[in-house]
Amino acid sequence: MKVLLLPEFGKPFYPALEEQFPGVDFVEAYEPDQIEREVRDADVVFGYLTGSQFEAAEQLKWIQTLDAGMEGLFNAIPGIAHSDVIVTNAQGAGAPQIGEHAITMIMMFSRGMERFMAKQRKREWAQDYGLTIVQMAMGKTVGIIGLGKSGMEIAWRCQALGMEVIAVDAHDVEAEPVLDDVWPLSRLDELLEASDFVVVTVPYTPENENMIGAEELELMKPTSYLIVTSRGRIVEHSALVRALKSGGISGAGLDAVVTEPLPADNELWGLDNVIITPHIAGNSPELDERTCEIFEWNLRRFVNDEPLRNVVDLDLQY
Repeated sequence: MKVLLLPEFGKPFYPALEEQFPGVDFVEAYEPDQIEREVRDADVVFGYLTGSQFEAAEQLKWIQTLDAGMEGLFNAIPGIAHSDVIVTNAQGAGAPQIGEHAITMIMMFSRGMERFMAKQRKREWAQDYGLTIVQMAMGKTVGIIGLGKSGMEIAWRCQALGMEVIAVDAHDVEAEPVLDDVWPLSRLDELLEASDFVVVTVPYTPENENMIGAEELELMKPTSYLIVTSRGRIVEHSALVRALKSGGISGAGLDAVVTEPLPADNELWGLDNVIITPHIAGNSPELDERTCEIFEWNLRRFVNDEPLRNVVDLDLQY
């Protein structure tokens, strides 16, 4: 069995793989021409292929990707959706970090941290002002759109803060003991109306694009906040800007936006009620190791002819 290793960040972990799987032929390839040569007789690929590299693969059975989101793969290799190649993703590798990031956004808005930081830069004590903006997260309702691994990491952290957690998902999800019930996606409107914080963790698909538009934003409380940790294209950009400017919602914490990098002239930069981070919610120094660990335990299953985890539905594209 030949396994092609493409990500250079995995170099520190590859010697351990060779020790654990002595019967596997591991080949590291980092240059495009080399990858196209080596992929011809590869059974497994860890990483991403281009369209031409995928076409060159003659006996490929399985690709383990490096991310949870799959739009990049399907855009690069549309034909993979109609192939027999198994695709697995790295869902879960960045989930704890995303949980921490979302909680940070919630706490910053709850305690007015972004506003206090602005006052600090002006050397203003502003205690009277501060008393008008701080609130308690405990007792508030957080609504999670998409209860995958990241959503679950957000959910239990919110519960630990004493928040009420509700969620919607397009699939049946086993949510206990983190929360009592997960609603079907048809109850999205109810979630938006009830939530003080709405967190978007649903994966991007063409069907999910602009899932949160003007009508959905109008259902949210004017005191509520929208937090986006998955993909910016889930939220309709112009409708979000209007809601933020008009007071339709109180603010937004955006780790993902429609156009990345966010252009310097985009008006989101100038809004005082927006916190922007550069799509790093799932990142940390531990991410590379966690991604390699997912590949390792899936490779063990593959070698033992056991069902793989994190298998991507090629029709749904996630």
